[in-house]
Amino acid sequence: MFIGTPAGGGYDQYGRLLGRHMSRHIPGHPAFVYRNMPAGGGRQAMNHVYNVAPADGTAIGITLRNIAFDPLYGETATKIDALKLAWLGSLNNEIPVCVAWHTSPFRTVDDIRNAEMVMGSSGLTASDTIHAKLINRIAGTKIRLIHGYNGSSGVHVAMERGEVQGRCGLGWDSIVSRYPHWLKSNQIAILAQFGLSKHPDLPKVTSIVDLARTAEDRQLVELLLAQLQMGRPFFAPPGVPADRVHVLRRALDATTKDEAFLADAEKQKVELSPMSGEDVETLVRRIYATPGDVVEIGRQLSTGK
Repeated sequence: MFIGTPAGGGYDQYGRLLGRHMSRHIPGHPAFVYRNMPAGGGRQAMNHVYNVAPADGTAIGITLRNIAFDPLYGETATKIDALKLAWLGSLNNEIPVCVAWHTSPFRTVDDIRNAEMVMGSSGLTASDTIHAKLINRIAGTKIRLIHGYNGSSGVHVAMERGEVQGRCGLGWDSIVSRYPHWLKSNQIAILAQFGLSKHPDLPKVTSIVDLARTAEDRQLVELLLAQLQMGRPFFAPPGVPADRVHVLRRALDATTKDEAFLADAEKQKVELSPMSGEDVETLVRRIYATPGDVVEIGRQLSTGK
């Protein structure tokens, strides 16, 4: 398994979690060997699986979900055709949120329509920037971004210190697993959620889908958020024989129902909302069919160009 992030991160955690249990559902029970390839922002792993790894079912990958859509935006460093990848499935559905720190005056989307809110970001192409720009565009909010913090943890420290008033692009599952004290102490207000469907924990929180009023806005929301619906997807190279793709897909599906796997996930506080390989493939194809003018808007929002 080629993992496009350093050891210890979320993609690595999901990859190794799957690998510890999936072999029981593959004929012959092969052991998984892991290789982290974080270079190029995770693109090395994607390029390696697509162009170098054997296309016989013995190599699979997991890397940053947005990389699969690089060619759609004209990114040439990712040398793949996402429609030819063998998508195997995903273990979760990511639903990020915009949050306001408790010392700020912001509690609703209307509040950030009526007054400027300062949020932190780790960079121009980070999810915290993309989601802030998206809600500004379609809902008329007034989020001003301060860039350059060292990853998400740097933004969170700045938020706790009062340097910024909040953040977009923070996964709800990350809050539940890593920052439960924020919830217990009412240190954050959830302003909006960024999923194609609402998280069951957040039925009363405004959805970005509900804020999209025009057909173009709805297409833009789906374009930018579809990758979150497929969470952290697993894939194999193009050309893997169909019968072996079938074996891998059904093994992943079976693993998500495995009692030992579920207990392991619960122990790690890992949120699960599995998606089949067929459904991931359908989603990828739908997004690649997005009209070109909407793709151009998405490119500008997601690349900072």
